[in-house]
Amino acid sequence: MAPGSEVVVLDTSVVSILFNEADDERYAAYQDRLAGRRCLISFQTLEELLFGMHTSGWGEARKRRLRRHILRYEVVWLEPESTLAAISARLRSDLKLMGRTLDVADAWIAATALMRQCPLASDDRDFLGIPGLPLIQSL
Repeated sequence: MAPGSEVVVLDTSVVSILFNEADDERYAAYQDRLAGRRCLISFQTLEELLFGMHTSGWGEARKRRLRRHILRYEVVWLEPESTLAAISARLRSDLKLMGRTLDVADAWIAATALMRQCPLASDDRDFLGIPGLPLIQSL
C-alpha cells in the first residue's frame, strides 16, 4: 500500500456531493471509493463550505446539518512553520513553469494531499495532471 493510501483528502466538490446525497450516481461512486478510508479536508475546503452556507439562503436546519456533516472529517490546518505553505507555493510555481495555472484555493487543497502523501478525491478537472497527485474521481 502506498504511503497514506488509507487516508484521502476530500475536495469541496466531493464533500458537497456527499452532503447533498442527491439522486446522483457520483454519490454512490464516491461512497464506494472512500469506504473504509480516513477522510481529511483542508482548512480551505472548510472555508468554502462555510462561505457557501452563509451565502446560500439556507434555513437553520440545513445549516445545522452541514455543521454536523463537517464533523465527519479531520481538518488539516495551516500552522506556523508548516510545510503546507511551501508545498502550495512550489506547486503553483511548478505548474506556472509548465504553462498551467492553479488558483490559490485549489493549490491549498492539492498541497494538503501532497503533504499527507495521499490521494485527493475531487470531482473538479482542475487537479488533473498535477505531478505526484493521485486522484480519486467519480468518472
